Amino acid sequence: MSAMLSGEIHYWRVAREHWSAVLDAARSLGVRTIASYVPWEHHERAPGVHDFEELTAFLALVESKGFTFFARPGPFIYAEWKNLGVPDRVVGFAKHTPEFRAAASEWIAAVMRVLQPRLGRLVIAVQADNEIDPMPHFHGEDQGFAAWLARRFASVAELNRAWGTSYRGFDEALPTLYPFREDARYRDSQQYRFDLATDYARFVVGEYRKHCDATPIVLNTWPYVNAQNWRDLAELADVYGIDPYPDAECNGDASELLEQLRTLRMVAREPFVAEFGAGVWRGAKCDYGPDHYRLLAHAALAAGVRGWNWYMLVERDNWQGSPINERGDVDPRLGPAFRDAVSAFERLEHAPAPETSFAVTWSWRWQQTAATRRERPRDPLFAALAACGCEWDLVDVESELGAPRVLFIAGEIDDPRRLLDLVERGCTLVCFQTLIDGVPRPDGTSHHAPDALESSLGFVTRRPVFAYRRVPGEPIVAVQRAWTDDADQRLHQALAVGREYVTGFVEPRGAGRLVVVGCEPSREAVLAVLARFGAMPPAWSVTAGVHVAKRGDELVLVNAGAACTARIRVGERELVVDLPRSGGAISTL
Repeated sequence: MSAMLSGEIHYWRVAREHWSAVLDAARSLGVRTIASYVPWEHHERAPGVHDFEELTAFLALVESKGFTFFARPGPFIYAEWKNLGVPDRVVGFAKHTPEFRAAASEWIAAVMRVLQPRLGRLVIAVQADNEIDPMPHFHGEDQGFAAWLARRFASVAELNRAWGTSYRGFDEALPTLYPFREDARYRDSQQYRFDLATDYARFVVGEYRKHCDATPIVLNTWPYVNAQNWRDLAELADVYGIDPYPDAECNGDASELLEQLRTLRMVAREPFVAEFGAGVWRGAKCDYGPDHYRLLAHAALAAGVRGWNWYMLVERDNWQGSPINERGDVDPRLGPAFRDAVSAFERLEHAPAPETSFAVTWSWRWQQTAATRRERPRDPLFAALAACGCEWDLVDVESELGAPRVLFIAGEIDDPRRLLDLVERGCTLVCFQTLIDGVPRPDGTSHHAPDALESSLGFVTRRPVFAYRRVPGEPIVAVQRAWTDDADQRLHQALAVGREYVTGFVEPRGAGRLVVVGCEPSREAVLAVLARFGAMPPAWSVTAGVHVAKRGDELVLVNAGAACTARIRVGERELVVDLPRSGGAISTL
């Protein structure tokens, strides 16, 4: 699928006499593709009997005005609609049951009889279902768990050894979708939930492929990783997207949104934002101003997103704050921001992906467990990287590793041997204080504070550092220097100044090297490591709080804070760019 920017309009929620005005308003913002759910519950008159007159009339008008169409026919749509979009008669059946799947297959065949003649000409993409989840809160946690366990374990005895239990049969076990510190049980239960979601996704994608020929099929999920395995779903679809709804202006920090989009880029051939929040459901106590939408657009483009769908482009019965109301009036406050976002998108429509010089490990298991515990899985490295103001890649440690030139370790790693094999093949593997098996442990640590240690890598740390007696390879040394001008501490300080700690080492291994830095990561430490090993980012921001990505000859800058004049490094060049508050800019080199 080529790059696509669309806006959501729910035709069945907008009075027919306003359709033309609403579409004209969308065109005035620069939008050229209209997206909409097609609600099964709304169109079904009796089992297997559907009235699509409203849909066909809307499609005809959309086509007559020169738009293309992104169809989202469910079966589930959510959308604050009755039964999440399915008829009463199937609500009681879970997604894996033959009763639901037979009815869903009939619905997909029926709606595709309307869409199929328009594929490629009007309909340029079809989304299969919406934010796929087995819905344990409705249908219960146990949806065939015993059978799943029987496939997972060779015997009940093996299950008991893994979980520390004494079950007599697989049917005695129940899934737990919250860890409660029982990680073995939780991980299996979570994998079971993911497998249910993936199996259903495989079913609906397969049903649509019967009718879609070459038209791209889209799958989408929430922007968090505890309900679906993004990697598994992305492999099933032509286009994979997430649905982020950041707080107003990202609360002054776009790093979490950038992380979500970077994770999307890791798994998706065509990274897409299937629902980019525009407005909000009625009753929500928030107001998204124009700067919010400029900020989100620049963040998406910096992360290499290939397109997005504004949800909702037009207000509806229970949705407010969109740039267009139900009568086709453009909000004069928001209209210019949406036009600016479209212009930025079109400028980068054919730009290459963001250029990077290093990568960071990503563990699905670690991220998912932390997310379910409602902990933000923030290895300190991620905060340090966000402060560097540059773009980097993530490497899925449970999948194909690729060949990163420099790879930083973050989080828990289940199989460290694969990373050490990368080193043998030429990778520089960098550990700060997160060590994996096969890496020598320190003999001790320095005291906590007061502290000011100058590393031989060229930065100062004020945190506890590793202390080694002997290291393989070249030692990394930190020297204690003065940390205060307080006269009362002068004598005690004199005792410490000049003390050396061997905090880490650079050890050649095969064609690569293993690096242990031995301190907590910081912006200064990360940049020093990258400089030492010739892996400085293609573009990075000297000015704190500004993020920059290089995409071919274009720089995409993101600023979630106050207006500023940003200093940007591109190789040996330094550029100066004026940035508005909570927004961004695109600069041509």
